Amino acid sequence: MLSIIQFLNTLANYISVDLLCLDDKATLSKFLQENLGIKLSKNLNIIQISNKRFGIKSNKFFFIKGTINHLKNIKSERIILFTRDLKQMRLCIKKIKNSKRSVEFIFEAHQILSKNYERDNNIKQSSRMKKLESFVFSNIDSLVCITETLSQDINKSFVDCSKNHLILPVGFNKKFLSTNHKNNKYDVLYAGNFSKWKGLDCLIEAISLIKQTKYKDISVVLIGADKSSKKYYGDKSKSLGLDNNIEILNRMEHKKIFQHLSESKIGVVPTSSEGDGLLYTSPLKLYEYLGSGMKVVSSRLPSIESSIPDDIVYYSDPDDPASLASSIIEALDDKSFDPEKVKNFARSFTWDIRAERLLDFIS
Repeated sequence: MLSIIQFLNTLANYISVDLLCLDDKATLSKFLQENLGIKLSKNLNIIQISNKRFGIKSNKFFFIKGTINHLKNIKSERIILFTRDLKQMRLCIKKIKNSKRSVEFIFEAHQILSKNYERDNNIKQSSRMKKLESFVFSNIDSLVCITETLSQDINKSFVDCSKNHLILPVGFNKKFLSTNHKNNKYDVLYAGNFSKWKGLDCLIEAISLIKQTKYKDISVVLIGADKSSKKYYGDKSKSLGLDNNIEILNRMEHKKIFQHLSESKIGVVPTSSEGDGLLYTSPLKLYEYLGSGMKVVSSRLPSIESSIPDDIVYYSDPDDPASLASSIIEALDDKSFDPEKVKNFARSFTWDIRAERLLDFIS
């Protein structure tokens, strides 16, 4: 939600955008203001479409019907349908592609779901998803991939997907560029999802190793926990004697993260090589850290390396607490770090630049 609404809201500053969704304008306006502190663009037209009829809920029958009806009524000569939803894209292609209404189809890929199911040994669901992905990838006009490695993997896995590919990592709110680091309450910060493949187990074990060095008083804040993950990682920290070193905070409005970034030296991306991490991840927090002028320690994964050079971050081996600890210590020891260098690099990844790159691509 954070990525989609920020990107579309920015894109609407350049061209007229119709956002077809279940929410109304007031709900999305409130979400943007309360979570991000930004206003809904006047050119972002919120088109609320219901997925319910006669007490029955179905995206397949009702939401898609509303979508097609809306497309039929658009006056513009050129229409581009842009989505991250495979099922919605398949339905739109089947209903519209050969009709009198000319529509271009662009899909934004963040992963290969069939491979995720395959890794989980769910072969039946993997086979179904492969058919869905094959249909979409072979019928769209263009494909947007969030990493170079994802684009390569799609080309390798789907021989009919020879469409134009745009490599477009996620972006970040340019407000982060104005972050001022007035104090250093925390040495290390993590802000994001607490899923297992995000690497927080590895990070906590790395902090345990660092505590045995000259940085025995290292201070860490982990932001984004729910009730169960807060207990799990709280218990793990306690078992390693890190009660006084690690503070775990609940999920919060995204705009409040600005303050925590300004109080921290290092932003860490300890992503595991499991799941989406290896080839598909383009972490929002990574670009927010860089945009804030922080030192960044990140797992060395092909998905991240394809966008971020070695002289911008301190890389560590994924799933290796000792390597992560070493990289964090290297960052803490680095007296020559230039925050403006990483900020200048990050300027190429704001939502505005992402919107401009997409517009250049489709034009």
